[in-house]
Amino acid sequence: MGLAMALVGTAASYIQLTRFLREDLTKSVATQQTALAAYVARDVDNYIVERLSFLERLALALPPELMSQPRQLHAWLAERGALSDLFPLGLAVADIDGKRLDDSGQITTDSPEFTAASAGRRAVGRPRATASQHSALPMGVPVRNAAGQVIAVLLGMADLTADGLLDHLQEGRVGQNGGILVISPRDRLFVASTDVSMSLKPTPADGVNLLHDRAMAGFRGSGTTRNARGIDEISAIASVPSAGWFVVARLPVSEALAPVARMQTFILQQRAPAVTAVLLVIGLIMTWLLRPLFRAADQADRMTRGELALAPLRVVRDDEIGHLTQAFNRLLAKLVDNQEALAHLAHHDALTGLPNRQLLRDRLQQALAHAGRHGHQVAVLYLDLDGFKSLNDTFGHEAGDKALGEIARRLQCLVRQTDTVARIGGDEFVLLATGLKAPAEQGALVLAQRCIDAIAAPLPQELAGMAIGASIGIALGNGSETPQDLLAAADKAMYRAKQGGRGSYAMTGVATGT
Repeated sequence: MGLAMALVGTAASYIQLTRFLREDLTKSVATQQTALAAYVARDVDNYIVERLSFLERLALALPPELMSQPRQLHAWLAERGALSDLFPLGLAVADIDGKRLDDSGQITTDSPEFTAASAGRRAVGRPRATASQHSALPMGVPVRNAAGQVIAVLLGMADLTADGLLDHLQEGRVGQNGGILVISPRDRLFVASTDVSMSLKPTPADGVNLLHDRAMAGFRGSGTTRNARGIDEISAIASVPSAGWFVVARLPVSEALAPVARMQTFILQQRAPAVTAVLLVIGLIMTWLLRPLFRAADQADRMTRGELALAPLRVVRDDEIGHLTQAFNRLLAKLVDNQEALAHLAHHDALTGLPNRQLLRDRLQQALAHAGRHGHQVAVLYLDLDGFKSLNDTFGHEAGDKALGEIARRLQCLVRQTDTVARIGGDEFVLLATGLKAPAEQGALVLAQRCIDAIAAPLPQELAGMAIGASIGIALGNGSETPQDLLAAADKAMYRAKQGGRGSYAMTGVATGT
């Protein structure tokens, strides 16, 4: 139980610590990613605001008379472009219809930057790739007359690649696989990315990345999501106000929570040997502690199977197991006493304590076997009390029991230790005399007369006035008879004695029954 509790406690601590570290690290990484996204978004916003502001100053400084002088306008724009490297891909001025005023061609009027500038707002357009595989960002601002009316559009083309904005995103990488995304929700386009393969590529469809979908709808903050490649990421989102874009700083969860995996590995590597050692120590201690118990259990089991005699178990130590062993020994002693008592009851008469019919049969069997081997004879005296029923009816059963006990005592006083006196019925006794030598008949008759005399002696004072006698049947055997035959012959002789009168005996032979 203690080991199980220790294992459960360790597992619970492992799970709780893992959960705590995951939550704590997730919050910490989300905070870092939020700060990084805000920093990059501010830098991108400054980049765009600086160029739009330059275009607005340039639009204010544009001489109105150059609007009708294509060659001079072209030279003026080239001179201003040479003085500033903000729009290395060129500057252009177009009228409201999209015609370039330097006679260099027509401009698409449905582009976002031209549409917004024509409406009097500065704007950035849709990023696009140049022939040299650079990322170009068009921008446009309105050109107004003295009355404030929009009469033309000033356009500039910034080079995101040459300006180092993408290099800046590369420097913003977090970890091995983290990165930065600049996304235009209006164009559903990745404007720039740490992963250059994603730059100027469409954003994923709705439902692929749930956090991305929320960001496209206006959410700004941090969260955990699964990207289009099926990788779980911790992402933070910040706005680029000047362009309507947003910046995403992202880091794979597996990399962000790598310390958790290392912590788990460390715990397992450190705890596994410790748990193994504890298990080994506990196993050795329990083996040592329980060895006496196992030995006692084995001994008790062998005693129950009869392989060993019932005997007290050895008490090894004065501890709980020792106390248990002592308790078992006390129980065993009581069991032995009970068994002895039961064995005595099974073979002895409960009233007189004399052997009963079963024990008499066993002893008679042994006596006959002994007589057959040594050439001796065995005498069986079958006694039936005369007048006992009248005593029992007159004085009651309690008095009758006392009389039987007295008679049993008198009979035991007449025999040797090798002989047996048994009570086999209510007022019937059997006396077994063994080892009789010739003439055995004379010894058996003398013994029968002594029994008659002993029984006929006066009873105790409380039974005065009542006389008891005995009729005895005698049967002799030499070992060739069975106990049943010998007892049956003595019983027949007893009935013959009763017919001869009170206080008499009769002898018969087993074979003849005479």
